[in-house]
Amino acid sequence: MKIAAITKISALIKENPEAIDTIASINGHFEKLRNPLLRKVLASRVTIADAARIGGCDVELFFQKLAPLGFVVEGKFVHIPNQHAEAASIESPAYLKNLPESNLITLDVREAITEGKDPFTQIMSAVKEVTPGKALLLINTFEPTPLLEILKKKNFQYHLDTKSENLVYTYFWPENKTRSIAEPSLEGADTEFETGIARFAGKVKRIDVRHLEMPQPMVTILSELEDLAPDEALYVVHKRVPQFLLPQLQERGFQLNISEAGPDQVYLLIYT
Repeated sequence: MKIAAITKISALIKENPEAIDTIASINGHFEKLRNPLLRKVLASRVTIADAARIGGCDVELFFQKLAPLGFVVEGKFVHIPNQHAEAASIESPAYLKNLPESNLITLDVREAITEGKDPFTQIMSAVKEVTPGKALLLINTFEPTPLLEILKKKNFQYHLDTKSENLVYTYFWPENKTRSIAEPSLEGADTEFETGIARFAGKVKRIDVRHLEMPQPMVTILSELEDLAPDEALYVVHKRVPQFLLPQLQERGFQLNISEAGPDQVYLLIYT
């Protein structure tokens, strides 16, 4: 397999599962890849360049370690600058300087990560509380690269403050006063859902996640989508509209039709 700095970690693992141990050996930050839950959530959004930046090492080191597994660097390596470097180096923005301490929501996810838990749901719950005039302080052991991209798409600004090698403060706040996290529109959803079912007749894979504890429904759905063919659709029976799954589907380029059949019964049709 040919690889480059923009190759996703999930692609490496899918090609050769031994990549998990190889990457984990590069830096202590990557030990979390051994945890199946965090691997499902993080690996699909993090590139080799992102991982190198998080671990504070060179991309070339990844290439050297992965070469014995049969991975070949595609073309001549070109250094990819840290797109978040400016946010990490500038002084605290005026918004944060003028923010009352009582309006700062603090969330420390270091313990959750150490225990092998996925803090994404907890983080996104906290984000929903960040209304205009407030900010979220996320305390982590590394730069939360995937989260930066997700919240940028939701019109949040951020500021990185690297305290030490294993301590990073990341601040998030709404880009403007009118910003709010929109709920999905269900107008005409049933009609679209039935149209989608008809479109993928005979090529629909069905799963029921109602019996699973959080965050297993999201993890299960994302896992199934990794193997979904372009001409197939995933039919999910859920207890609710999965708010925290929506931005991840959007990021991966999936379309979603929703049909609310009744209490604790929601149908999702996911496709590309």
